[in-house]
This record gives sequence, structure tokens and C-alpha cells, in this order.
Amino acid sequence: MIDHLHRAKEKKMAYVLHYDFGYTKSSIATLMKISPQQMGQWIKEVHYEVQIHRLNQELDSIKQELIGMGYQPQKALDHNDFNF
Repeated sequence: MIDHLHRAKEKKMAYVLHYDFGYTKSSIATLMKISPQQMGQWIKEVHYEVQIHRLNQELDSIKQELIGMGYQPQKALDHNDFNF
């Protein structure tokens, strides 16, 4: 578990080094002792996570806006709701 958490943090560090600090994928791969192909995969994975997170934030905002307009989540149907 610790190795998995450490690896997840390394992937995020690689993403920040590439996108925010401007390091090349190959230089980061050398630093982290992995192949440039693997580094590209890491950066792509974190990029997808960032996009998903942003979409979730946007959807939460839209949900709150809809609630403010008077819309409410519908009650889930249950088999007991029907009289047979």
C-alpha cells in the first residue's frame, strides 16, 4: 500500500514538473529512473485525473445552481411504491 501511495505521488510530481515547471518528459524519466514511454503514460494518467476532478467540480456547481432554481433530486423508485 505504501509503495502504491508513493507511486501515485511520483506520478503527480512528474505531471507538475512537466506541465507547471516545463521539464521534458525524458528528463523527468531519467530523474525518476523509468522509461520515457512510462513517463508519458504517467503524465497522461494524471492529466485524465485532473480533467475528471475539474468536471466533477463543474457538475457539483451546476447541481447547486439547479437546486437554487428549485429543482430537487427525485426520490428513487422502490418496489413497495407500487400497489399490485
